[in-house]
Amino acid sequence: MIFGIGIDIQEIKAMDRIIRRQGHHFLDKVFTSNEIAYCLQKREQSQHFAARWAVKEAFFKALGTGVSGRYRFLDVETIHLTSGQPVIQLHGMAEAFCRREGLQSHVSISHSRAYAVGQVILSYYERK
Repeated sequence: MIFGIGIDIQEIKAMDRIIRRQGHHFLDKVFTSNEIAYCLQKREQSQHFAARWAVKEAFFKALGTGVSGRYRFLDVETIHLTSGQPVIQLHGMAEAFCRREGLQSHVSISHSRAYAVGQVILSYYERK
């Protein structure tokens, strides 16, 4: 059963402007050290940062809260399995809430030259 669905789209040029203007202050506030390292190794760094931003926003929309004082951007981390599939690793209050409620996340990322999109579905664990 689905708990919530979220989607977000981010303009890559806008993300690039924010990163150029605020630098590591912004990156460290929003992205985990693993996410930063992953994106910095890519040729189109802003594209990958924008995709991770979109996933974070989509997660909070699926949760039904948006980003609030209770949850932080750093609570949601996009990582990749060895197959390349993106998955969400939760931390902090977001992890505690999803564990307590029995929620699992499903994520999809896509991007073009101009935009990155992230979609998140939160579902209840299947009972066997």
